[in-house]
Amino acid sequence: MSFKKHIMMGMATGLVGMALISGGTVAYFTDSVDTQNEIMSGTLDLGVTNIDDGVLFEFKNKQPGDVFDYKFNLSNNGTLEIGEVTLISNHTVDGKADFGSQIEVVSLTVDGEEKITSDKKVTLDDLKGAKNAKVLLNKFPEDSQDVEVFVKFKFIQTKESQNDYQGNVMDLNWTFEAKQVIKEK
Repeated sequence: MSFKKHIMMGMATGLVGMALISGGTVAYFTDSVDTQNEIMSGTLDLGVTNIDDGVLFEFKNKQPGDVFDYKFNLSNNGTLEIGEVTLISNHTVDGKADFGSQIEVVSLTVDGEEKITSDKKVTLDDLKGAKNAKVLLNKFPEDSQDVEVFVKFKFIQTKESQNDYQGNVMDLNWTFEAKQVIKEK
């Protein structure tokens, strides 16, 4: 090999060595911050006032022709707006099976708006089951005041004997179901 080639080879080797040494000694500053984050879902919490051990109202010793009523409030105790509140009515009877046909819901008023009026005869048998659920509210904001509900019943009086209904007991179960607001995307 010629002298020039030896010098060139030595210079190239030196440059590679210097590149390796200088690359290995490079230092830089770093910093990091850790954060803790939280994602929390809201709650739907429909409340009913004037309820005692699950019993909203109790009427005793009623006879044909009696009219009886009750007033209570619904409240939005959750953190989300409720989109719809429905009433699902179910009952069982200890006595004559069609006792629900003898109890008329004369009126059902929610926040001043009539949901059932005396213009159309509606009995508890007519309201029975989820397919006959009654929409009480279409919007219930989370920060709104309680909504007043007023219901009036009537034990229907007929011209025929109603002796078969004496001593009947009806367990009336009203479920108030709240559904969330469905937001459009």
